[in-house]
Amino acid sequence: MLKRLNKWWSRKQSSTLPVEVQNFVQTMTIGGQEYSLMVAQLNDAVDMFDIEEAAYEGSTPWPLEVFEDEVIRTNERLYLVLRAKETGSALAYIGANFAAGKKTTHITNIAVHPQWQNRGLAKALLAYVMSLSVQHHFERVTLEVREDNVIAQNLYEKLNFNVIRQHPDYYDDHEAALEMMVKVGGAAK
Repeated sequence: MLKRLNKWWSRKQSSTLPVEVQNFVQTMTIGGQEYSLMVAQLNDAVDMFDIEEAAYEGSTPWPLEVFEDEVIRTNERLYLVLRAKETGSALAYIGANFAAGKKTTHITNIAVHPQWQNRGLAKALLAYVMSLSVQHHFERVTLEVREDNVIAQNLYEKLNFNVIRQHPDYYDDHEAALEMMVKVGGAAK
């Protein structure tokens, strides 16, 4: 029993997220426009919820409390918020779970405010997380996407994601999800 408790405690104490990533702000240029990319903090959860609500036309797959819980789980999660450089308005976000033991990064959530879609923001966020995965010797990046979300599937395919399985009745409305994966780093060869 004590052995399992120690193992659990060690996992809770050891961060799989790179220290240099945990408190940064970076300027990104996407399509000729400057944005600020930063690690999400608890107060960003409301902005992330609002982006998701706008992207899903009033419905939200995740309640605000889930966003709050995800953002504070910094031992294994990384949530990034992309903001307009000039105004500071939140435009997009991405969340990722880094499972070091499996050498897998799982994209937990990604959304772009509808007014900012089709400008390369989602692609840039995905590429950023994929790059982090390579830098830290992860071998694959996975995600789920709604079966009817062809636009997102096309984006993921452009980044070399492939469907690896279907999950029937995955979402609350019983729609299926497609699980997609891309090999990165040395595993991509």
